[in-house]
Amino acid sequence: MLEMAEELDRHFDDDESELYSMGRLSAEKVERLEEHLLVCEACRVKVTDSDTYVAAMRRAAAHLKRAPKTQAG
Repeated sequence: MLEMAEELDRHFDDDESELYSMGRLSAEKVERLEEHLLVCEACRVKVTDSDTYVAAMRRAAAHLKRAPKTQAG
């Protein structure tokens, strides 16, 4: 039980936040991190920032895929 309480108190690191935003964490880890988000405003802000970044990178990648190919010089 103590281990679960410690997990809820532990804040997201930047890598975990990004992986969470990208949907690349195991279901077990997602469950624990989402429980932490219920009680931690700082981590909710971090995830919101990460979500914004990941969405921007996905839009940029999609734009590059649609852009016409040009030949360099």
